Amino acid sequence: MKALKLEGAIDTPEIYFDPETNIFSISGISHPENAKEFYMNVLNWLNEFYESIKDKQSTKIVVDINFKYINSSSYKYLRDIMRKISNFRSNGISVEVIWNYHQDDEDLLHEGMVLLELPEVNLPYRCIPYS
Repeated sequence: MKALKLEGAIDTPEIYFDPETNIFSISGISHPENAKEFYMNVLNWLNEFYESIKDKQSTKIVVDINFKYINSSSYKYLRDIMRKISNFRSNGISVEVIWNYHQDDEDLLHEGMVLLELPEVNLPYRCIPYS
């Protein structure tokens, strides 16, 4: 299976989901003109990825998120992505999320914590500040 690589732009994050290492990285600014169109590529890739690993034993995924800014429509799709990744756990796939945030951005820290503690997501995570 091929990696998903979307170059970051002025209004879209860089996305690199590597099926070899099982490290899924999203970073940058997210306020695309059409969030649905942008994030559907990610959701579709995750469906294919799941089909390729669902019968494998002891798979671990690390999701590394580092937003500088995320608007509300992007946040909705991020919630969908995290919900889908959370569903992987029902088949014994281990998931860890790393939520990176600027140490002065309490709002972004809070958004990450709320997202990852939603009942339909509920993924183990670490919040890591940077300066």
